[in-house]
Amino acid sequence: MLLKRALAASLVAGAIATTGATAIAPAAIANVQVGSSGWQWGNPLPQGNTLRAASFAGATGYAVGDFGTLLKTSDGGATWSGLPVGTFQGLTIVQAVDASTVFAGGGCVARRSTDGGETFEAVAFTPVESSCRAKLLGLSFLSPTLGFLLLDDGSVFTTDDGGTQFAQRTALPGTAAAGGGTAPSAIAFTSPTTGVAAARDGRIYRTTDAGVSWSLVAEAGRAVNQLWFADAEHGFAVGAGGLFMRTADGGRTWTPRDLGAGALDYSAIRCVGDQLCLLSTGGGAQLVRTADAGQTPGTVITPASDPIYAAAFASPTRVSALGANGATVLSDDAGATFAKVGGRLSGSYSSIRASAVRGTAFATGTVGALARTSDGGSSWTRGSVPTAGALVDVSFPSRAVGYALDDGGGIFRTGNGGTTWKTLGTGSTAVARAVLAPNERTVLAIGPRGLRRSDDGGETFDAARSRAVARAALDGVVAARGGALFAWGDRTVARSRDGGRTWTALEKPGASRRARKKLRIAQVAFSSATTGLLRDGDGRIWRTTTAGRVWSELTAVGTARVLGMATSSDSSAYLVVNRFGNESGGYLLRTADGGATWQPQFVVNEPIAAAGIAAPPGGTDYLLAGSSSLLSSRSGGSAGVRSRLTLSTPRTTLARPAEITVSGRLAPAGRSARVVVSALTPGKAGWRAQTVEVAANGTFVASWNVPRGTSRFVAQWTGDFNAAGAGSRTLDVTVRAAPRRAARRGGRRGRGRR
Repeated sequence: MLLKRALAASLVAGAIATTGATAIAPAAIANVQVGSSGWQWGNPLPQGNTLRAASFAGATGYAVGDFGTLLKTSDGGATWSGLPVGTFQGLTIVQAVDASTVFAGGGCVARRSTDGGETFEAVAFTPVESSCRAKLLGLSFLSPTLGFLLLDDGSVFTTDDGGTQFAQRTALPGTAAAGGGTAPSAIAFTSPTTGVAAARDGRIYRTTDAGVSWSLVAEAGRAVNQLWFADAEHGFAVGAGGLFMRTADGGRTWTPRDLGAGALDYSAIRCVGDQLCLLSTGGGAQLVRTADAGQTPGTVITPASDPIYAAAFASPTRVSALGANGATVLSDDAGATFAKVGGRLSGSYSSIRASAVRGTAFATGTVGALARTSDGGSSWTRGSVPTAGALVDVSFPSRAVGYALDDGGGIFRTGNGGTTWKTLGTGSTAVARAVLAPNERTVLAIGPRGLRRSDDGGETFDAARSRAVARAALDGVVAARGGALFAWGDRTVARSRDGGRTWTALEKPGASRRARKKLRIAQVAFSSATTGLLRDGDGRIWRTTTAGRVWSELTAVGTARVLGMATSSDSSAYLVVNRFGNESGGYLLRTADGGATWQPQFVVNEPIAAAGIAAPPGGTDYLLAGSSSLLSSRSGGSAGVRSRLTLSTPRTTLARPAEITVSGRLAPAGRSARVVVSALTPGKAGWRAQTVEVAANGTFVASWNVPRGTSRFVAQWTGDFNAAGAGSRTLDVTVRAAPRRAARRGGRRGRGRR
């Protein structure tokens, strides 16, 4: 299964520098896989998506959150694994009926598993998951088959087959479904006939006939946010302004109690028995603990530096609490104190760099922050370089020796893996743009004009005299397989094959000298001395296998919104994009066939940094999203079975402009799959995109108006939780130029020179 490959996420004591309580005893490191891609979390740990709710059946528990996150633990919250729930929609509701049966949902999505999360099936309360008339607000299941659902318009439904079929019950009084304007908030059933529901106006209703009728039993005067029952008789209602109410007669009557914590907004409650309870708060800054069902004032607890939105009991003493950015804490004294599970690096980061040492990579950040992994991205440690500036580049030719560059142009050297650093002088006041060390003794300071080189470990630097780079504006440098180096700037690409002593200028792409002169270079990425990619200022991607003598534009990319790129071999590369079709987020495009096709990957919600991808040859790929989310992949970012996309049209050459139909096929056909068809047409600025539905047989259709000239079309699919994404080859459609009109009689042909 797609996410089942990710084993339990670890408790990492000391693997990540964090603040607050010390992590409890560490377990073996493994990483939670994300979304429908093959990327795994390295920071934060266990994972980085915000968690909203948790539910336990003994030591087996489930947690849900943003980006379709559904996690499982079998040891009371010490370790977690990701489950293939099959949606990216945020999940806010979860109920563990027993160790094998879990229901989860949010928005227009609900899922059920009866095999411990190995497989999931839809709880079909709405016919279309992409949109629904009313969204899921609450659920209450008494068995794997019998349960009740509350929608946000007040509608109540029941099912006796686990969610395949539903019967409508009477809507909650006063809500939109009953002709009113009150918003519902919670539902809880204690038997097949007896249940309680609440609304934001503070009213609590009870039914004894499975929702056929409802009776008002209490008016709290404040919004009720959640209901929870320890058994058929003892239950609790919590809500706004410190609302805490208790029932001991199955919900017939309710008694308010003051926990002495002020007007906190209580969002959820979980108890062990009918006395000991933990209440979550809306802001997540505190938990409130009561050991006697509120007879005496409770205790306000701050369990973590991150907001905690859910807490649940796995045993009378074990509590697991989860929240923002995947923060996870654990208590073994019934919630009196908490310790971290995993953690998160401090600091903000902007770029990621792979080292020459296999399995080692670095992330550079503000105020000298330097994060490092030595285990292929499974865990990261926080280090620093002695500078108040932001690090912009780093280069480690070995485990011990490395060089770093800050945004003020300061260059630093370490000889002990980053424990201590020495400041170097380049002999110039210029602020370098990049640093590269092809070996321990050789280091290059690149730009802003020309480059300076040292062959004594940075003790002295000399300006490069090669004409290709001596006066050129330079922005970056990369090392390719075999020792070749490539430096580039807005107008220049140059190659060195002797460690930076001498340089040769490479020709830029372009069909004419004028076009080549006009082209501006944004980035280059070479995998060998002859093969590499170039991104120009217009977002076009070019490829050469002849060290610049011949360039080919890679039109199958399907977008000009490319922010960054990296190559891992002559045929494999990544592009960073912040949008795919009409959706924004953390997207990559990857090719494994030299750019003939590009596979989209939806990795995380956060945008991926422009310099946030590193793909060293033959090893692990690394990714930085947002300011601190670090992920890695050993599968090229792919997961699931291989898929294939093709495009066709009846005629690829037309005599005149027309509306055409572009057809395609996706195999295997994913359930509710949607393909993005992009077009680049003459006279239109940039690529345009249509998102189209895929039929059950895998076919899809898009219509386009094509003008004179050549229009290019590409289809791409991000994949789902069973199959990897895919991209088609470019389909070209050419409309011939209009025939020239014959010259008028007596026209220009008869005129002579004066």
